[in-house]
Amino acid sequence: MKPFRWKNCYADVQASKHDITIVSFLNDVILPAIRTLEEKIAELSNSEDASAAFATSDTEDLLRETKMAFCLAVQSIWERQIRNYLRGCAEELRPGAGLSAKIEKANWTALCVYFKDLRDIDLEAFPSYAELKTLHLLGNASRHGDGASAIELAKRCADLWPSGASPDLQEPNAVPPSVVTMDVPVTRIQAFVAAVAAFWNDAEYIYNESIERKHPSLEIRLARERVERIWRPQARTADGS
Repeated sequence: MKPFRWKNCYADVQASKHDITIVSFLNDVILPAIRTLEEKIAELSNSEDASAAFATSDTEDLLRETKMAFCLAVQSIWERQIRNYLRGCAEELRPGAGLSAKIEKANWTALCVYFKDLRDIDLEAFPSYAELKTLHLLGNASRHGDGASAIELAKRCADLWPSGASPDLQEPNAVPPSVVTMDVPVTRIQAFVAAVAAFWNDAEYIYNESIERKHPSLEIRLARERVERIWRPQARTADGS
């Protein structure tokens, strides 16, 4: 089986550091901020001051809102990255077709369609897709509150709510949990960042496979990567399978 290849674009080169950007945001901004609030909560919890209990509750609320805001930030960075990437591909592969303007205004579903159209592979085929879809839903819920995205989140991710706060939505007359009671685990934020980084790593792998005249050092790297990688998309056969 031959590795899947697409037509490389300058947009691929521009996206080559996107994984570093999102991981740095996690390590240098998100995690330090969360640790600071957690340490403050621990300090207040051990305080003998009569007002400490109220301050602890306020800080716990702040931590919950901070984690939600960081999820929204991660989702915004990812969406801007993929949207700009697709616009770059469209301008190079379909100049004059007006796709760039459409991509700029496209929703998540439409972006997935444009990705398949421009890169000849489903976005859903990437192993990171499920987590990225959850990130998209969480971004919507963070912006708009209770609604369809929050309900879908409750079905997918009970861990986004405190234990017992997310009912079994398969039960008749079950009421979906509210976004205001959501408390995103730090591990979930880390999973979102890992999914974004993994997507761009996979895109870089496809880019490298798609280089027609490879430097010997790249050939060696790819030979090793083909063995070590969990996911290696394959080229379609003559019958389209």
